[in-house]
Amino acid sequence: MLLSARAGPWREACLTADPLFLALIAVVSLLLSYIGTTVGLVLGQLRVALLIYALGSATVGAATSLAISTAGTLIGTLRHAIDGRVQLKLLLSVGLPSAAAAFLSARYAQHVDQRLLKLAIAVTLILTGLNMLVAKRPPEREAAPGDPPRKSPRISPMLAEVVVGAVLGAISGLVGLLLGSLRLPAMIRYAHVATPTAIGTNMAIGTLTGLSAGVATFLEGQIDPFAFAVVAPTTVIGAHFGARKTGLLAPETLVRVIAWVLAATGLLMLVEDLIKRWLAP
Repeated sequence: MLLSARAGPWREACLTADPLFLALIAVVSLLLSYIGTTVGLVLGQLRVALLIYALGSATVGAATSLAISTAGTLIGTLRHAIDGRVQLKLLLSVGLPSAAAAFLSARYAQHVDQRLLKLAIAVTLILTGLNMLVAKRPPEREAAPGDPPRKSPRISPMLAEVVVGAVLGAISGLVGLLLGSLRLPAMIRYAHVATPTAIGTNMAIGTLTGLSAGVATFLEGQIDPFAFAVVAPTTVIGAHFGARKTGLLAPETLVRVIAWVLAATGLLMLVEDLIKRWLAP
């Protein structure tokens, strides 16, 4: 009885989903994953809106999109790891607290005004992207023997990484997004890691966060297997080739691409509700 009850949303979603529209979503997801994985992001905002329309359920659409995003980040992470762009220390200090906080906060998501949270995140993304575009930062160089020692940070870097991971993971569980677009610029600026390494590590952290939430939604029967089977393969392909592109771009180019993607993601989040209403049957 429990199994058949949980299979209900799957059966209903499969009957209402248009295969041709799912194929279109697969193409869109291919492009998004290619562009996003190049700069360590997922860019699932547009896909989740389309899946909610195609499946006729906000819960099933969001859960299925999260599972697809996690599949893409997993493949992208493997490519980044093979190419040496995943830092284990940051993966543990930021990724594990993020995954744990996302799992716990997802259970209380229904009690939080998600629109206000997404609005704050969208504005932050836009301002961060614009600041990265206009800021003129001198290139970093190795410290010379005569240079004064750098000032020690007021708080432990390890503590800061754990706090950032936990906070963003908790918000991620509330709004249903991996929030790599917020974590990535923070890692570049404050963790002092090279841009390609920040990109690969950010995607690995997103994988841990997505898996922690994805397991819960799968056990609850909220993932549509047919939509996942159609859209996930193209997402994985895009993620694989996008991750390979990362190592071919200059750091300055990566920073500018990241800035534009952050600003565009913020704008997309601002109009996400309008898109959902326009697509609503």
